[in-house]
Amino acid sequence: MDVSIIIVNYHTEDLILDAIRSIEERTVGIDCEIIIVDSAPTAESRSMLNLSGGSVPVRYMEMPENRGFGTANNVGFGVAKGKYYFCLNPDTILVNNAVKILFDYMDSHPKCGACGGNLYHEDMSRAISFRRILPGPLWEFSEGMKRHPEHLLFGRNSRFNHTSHPIKVGYITGADLMLRAELIKEIGGFAPEFFMYFEETDLCARIHRAGYDVVSVPQAKIIHLEGKSMGGETVNHNKMKYYAQSRVEYYRRNLSLGKAARAYRFHLRNLRKAASRGGLGGEISRVHLGMTLKALDCYPELKSLLFPSQS
Repeated sequence: MDVSIIIVNYHTEDLILDAIRSIEERTVGIDCEIIIVDSAPTAESRSMLNLSGGSVPVRYMEMPENRGFGTANNVGFGVAKGKYYFCLNPDTILVNNAVKILFDYMDSHPKCGACGGNLYHEDMSRAISFRRILPGPLWEFSEGMKRHPEHLLFGRNSRFNHTSHPIKVGYITGADLMLRAELIKEIGGFAPEFFMYFEETDLCARIHRAGYDVVSVPQAKIIHLEGKSMGGETVNHNKMKYYAQSRVEYYRRNLSLGKAARAYRFHLRNLRKAASRGGLGGEISRVHLGMTLKALDCYPELKSLLFPSQS
């Protein structure tokens, strides 16, 4: 088996059927399987996703409760037969033979531990496909400067590959992440501490530490109907809580305490500046700031370094 395509469902049955249809229509010249991991399944999801008879074999698995994107993918890894795992969001549609393109790149570059293609919005405008650097002090500083430092360093190719050749990146977004199976068996899959957000960033950081590259392969093209698998609320407090918690967990796991403190000083400065503004943007930033301060309780060493008077 060449590639195991793993798709996690959480009330996104209609989207997954479109994704599977695009896989069947666009994927040729490769032996692959689709594994659907259904989180907190319903009678409707069972009937819609327990598929058979298609050109690509589909294996349906259930998780009794929703334990997050990373943990659900890990369940898929546990039964996958492929030489490579391809984590594909339910809200994606393949534009071309992307699975084969990514497989060919991985197969011919043994030091590539993970790769992904270029992502596009529904109207084929360019979408965020990766970041060239991993989160840390520079990443947070760049966030506060509207990412101008990254534009200075990488030009147009800071978040989307405008070139015709692969480029090494910090991390690939989790929407289309192909992984070397033997490496994942060695270093472990997604960390279960991440319910949502930063799980792919953490995994890519561990892939780098293991001595492998993470690469953007622009010839692979995939539409990402971004946000449709998560709902479209303007301000979703649960998402903001998970984002704040996962950001803290990422820094706890991947940076020294000193570097994490430098990064968080930039992050808090950025949030306070944004929170001082009026309108909806200021309201969102104030909620985000509150969530961020609360999330620091999970990393007391960092909190005491940032707020010594409170320790």
